[in-house]
Amino acid sequence: MPAQEYASHVEKVHAEVEGRAPARSAIAASWARSMFHHGLEPDLRRRQDLLTQSELKLEQQRLDRLLYIAKPIMENLFTAVVKTGCCVMLTNKDSVVLHRLIHDVDARSLNTLGARSGAIWSEQRVGTNGVGTCALEERPVLIYKDQHYLEEIIGMSCAGAPIFDATGQLIAVLDISSARDDMHDSFAQMMASLVISAANRIETEYFRASFDGARIIVADGITALGTPLLASDRDDLVIGANRAARRLFGLQNESFDIPLPRHEILAEDSPPTGLMDAERAAIRRALATAKGNATVAAKHLGVSRATFYRLLKKHHLNA
Repeated sequence: MPAQEYASHVEKVHAEVEGRAPARSAIAASWARSMFHHGLEPDLRRRQDLLTQSELKLEQQRLDRLLYIAKPIMENLFTAVVKTGCCVMLTNKDSVVLHRLIHDVDARSLNTLGARSGAIWSEQRVGTNGVGTCALEERPVLIYKDQHYLEEIIGMSCAGAPIFDATGQLIAVLDISSARDDMHDSFAQMMASLVISAANRIETEYFRASFDGARIIVADGITALGTPLLASDRDDLVIGANRAARRLFGLQNESFDIPLPRHEILAEDSPPTGLMDAERAAIRRALATAKGNATVAAKHLGVSRATFYRLLKKHHLNA
């Protein structure tokens, strides 16, 4: 039955769920979950669930590093969409809104719909939506107007993108939402692209911050999960990998119990063949860093100048 023949959104949802649509459509599958697994009806008039100020502050403190990193990136994203009536929200993995950016003009309509700090947007409570469905499925999700499950929020359009921590676990969702009547599907698609890009930047910066002082390596390889990143220590042992790198190289948490040499993961890295080669490589790196200054290079290696010159002679190198 064509969409325009449905008498109401509720009738449409029931027809889609009771038909074969859930097997063909991710949206209809989420509708079926909302109805049968979460026990929600599409005409439900929900009571907005809001955390108290003290509860919200506690949740924000748990992710204080992520919020510190995310806020400037969210500001840039908000600047790009503010004139179109969009708000930008960051939630935790449980779909609690921790931080929101919104123009005063749009605050009233979005507040009425529940898009405010401290609100809970899990799929279990709200049905199909850009935040909760994204968190549940751990993938970017665009929910355009009547793709929402609850009839009372079909005036919204929202795009959510997941953010994963340094161990590859879901930690947050970044969302753009709008309640403007003139929101078009083409702009909603652009919203989705912008939020995915911003979420990737937040995830990358969070990974770098999680391995402060380590060398961050951008691995070659195409992945739908973003940029593959590895963290290695001063001895070229891999001590961390983001979700994209874990999927690309088949790494698990156990992979880091005994860190792997970088060359065992990155085939293009040629390892030293023995202690002599490793020593020679260390001397050459020190000289390169010191721009050929033997005194400075010796300090880098933690040896005396005389010892450094003996090492140069040993390996037939010149300062």
